Amino acid sequence: MSDAIAATLRKIAAFATGVMLVTTLSAIAVIKADNKKGKTIAIQSGARVSNETETGATGGAVEGSAATGEAAATGAAASSATGAAAGTPQAAGTASGGGGGGNAAAAAARQASRQAAATGKCIDENPAIGVFCDHFLVGGTTVLSGPLAVYGDQGLKAGLAWQAYYNTVLAPQEHLRQAKLIWYDDALDPQRTLSYVQRLHDIDKVLFLGGITSPEAASAYLESAKFPLIGDIGLSPKSWANRYIFPTTPSDATRNSLRIKIAKARFDIKSFSVIQDVLPTVDTGPYKRAWQDAAKRSSVQEKDYVEISSTGTDCSAQFSRIIQGKPEYIILPTASGATLACLREARKNAVQPNGANSKWLKGWSGGSNLQIEVDNCKPTCEGMYSIGTVFNDPRTSTTEQMRIYRENMARYAPNVDITGFIAINYYHNGWLLYNLLKQGGIQNNLTRENLMNAAEHFGPFETGFGNSITWNTTVPREPWTCGYPVVVRGDKWVFDSEKFCL
Repeated sequence: MSDAIAATLRKIAAFATGVMLVTTLSAIAVIKADNKKGKTIAIQSGARVSNETETGATGGAVEGSAATGEAAATGAAASSATGAAAGTPQAAGTASGGGGGGNAAAAAARQASRQAAATGKCIDENPAIGVFCDHFLVGGTTVLSGPLAVYGDQGLKAGLAWQAYYNTVLAPQEHLRQAKLIWYDDALDPQRTLSYVQRLHDIDKVLFLGGITSPEAASAYLESAKFPLIGDIGLSPKSWANRYIFPTTPSDATRNSLRIKIAKARFDIKSFSVIQDVLPTVDTGPYKRAWQDAAKRSSVQEKDYVEISSTGTDCSAQFSRIIQGKPEYIILPTASGATLACLREARKNAVQPNGANSKWLKGWSGGSNLQIEVDNCKPTCEGMYSIGTVFNDPRTSTTEQMRIYRENMARYAPNVDITGFIAINYYHNGWLLYNLLKQGGIQNNLTRENLMNAAEHFGPFETGFGNSITWNTTVPREPWTCGYPVVVRGDKWVFDSEKFCL
């Protein structure tokens, strides 16, 4: 890794550790815990008031918030949430799409609203699952250190931007109960992820999870505990195969087929090879099968497949092997560090699409739409396609939700690259949950069973961010089967307006 790139990544990782202290949000308290004691920092009109609170593990909570956070190709934190009426009936709301929780849930919600209005108190309070009359609890894990901290940082900050908007605008306007986020930094250790997920269920007693770094490690526990994870970005093949996980992105089988379909449409390729980046302990069998299926769907040849760690910084062996077969298209890693490592090897080997020494190569794909990738790979990566996105370009989209996204990110997370699909995903996760509870009619009747029922009958829901979400009882669960190409042009990633679908 060059000194410039290393320095840049170190700065980002260091900056990420301060993510929870950068906002000046009125009426939000941040609890940061360590192995001894944590401090509650109440932020009110710019003034800080601290007091001691006993805690037991590295983590934190955001009181009075509704948020999400996680990282693509890495894993990062937290919760996506919305609220229900606290002591007053839920204000009427509508959302595009069908679904809902069924007649029984709707009837129960109406009854709950009537009783809340009559008694001034909610009827669904249940501290055993984190539901209180004035708030409910949501949990998750994140990664805020190491090579993948940039993803955790962006996901968490974007989620906090949504929760700031929700708590200061939507909740007061619609008389909604608040949400509290409890999160832990698991340092991308799958065993820590599992341990913290168990803690969130057994000790913190949160209603549901909004994002964790290793669905692979926690999958079996989620099923046994009937503990929903709503809004996962798909960090493991198990993200789509578990009844209790509701992902927001197409599965690897769909996404990989889309990438090869795009490559064939744009470059008329007849062969490709893959350098697949992998998170810790993930079973890569489904990845291999997904690329094989992609080859069959587009009638092209998969020449080779090799793996690299998502935190890898040396791609020499993988790249040297891949180019021996002279594929017409190369799939590079998604994670920034691994992508840049492979592109350094490309420069060393004088390999580039239509290059003097590599005329056999028509194109390649890698990266995750972060500006840091372009800043450090150009001009080698000119014309390179990223993993793609399910979202429209937030810089140019004219939808109301994208307009609000731009405003809230500028206000609450000004240092975050708004084009990154991690940031968009975990901001829009809050919007999804807000509408899911409305569609399900369970704002005043929050239980895990009702939440699962609402999630399993959600959509199709046009998010306003360019994608549509449908969750149902079918597993494996495919929320959407479309995506948009994103390509390096000059000094930035450019979002394509053409949508590809399977």
